[in-house]
Amino acid sequence: MASTTSEATMASLPPAVVKAYDLLLWVMNHVSKFPRSHRFVLGERIETKMLAILELLIEAAFSRHKSQCLHNANRQLQVIRLLLRVGKDLGFTSLRQYEFVTGELVRLGQQIGGWSKQAGEVAHGPSV
Repeated sequence: MASTTSEATMASLPPAVVKAYDLLLWVMNHVSKFPRSHRFVLGERIETKMLAILELLIEAAFSRHKSQCLHNANRQLQVIRLLLRVGKDLGFTSLRQYEFVTGELVRLGQQIGGWSKQAGEVAHGPSV
């Protein structure tokens, strides 16, 4: 029963929120495998940024003024891309994993941009 309620709740949210949630799960699982010496700096920073994106998108879903939330989420996506690249360059993320996650981040950025346009607002800065 809880699963059905959870699925219904997720289905009622904008697609960008669902995508961010799925990415958060992937990121949390992935960074938990970083070497201990980097897990609590780089890994935690990536997780924190991904959580911030999810929070911003949920805030946008329930706000009349979405543009600032969407702009901030888009900016956080840029930071995550660079942090994940650091993880790849340090050898904590394989090329295949990096290509997967950056593709998902691009799709999330496109969803955020589409959401901005649909709301009649223009997101600031380049999309991911």
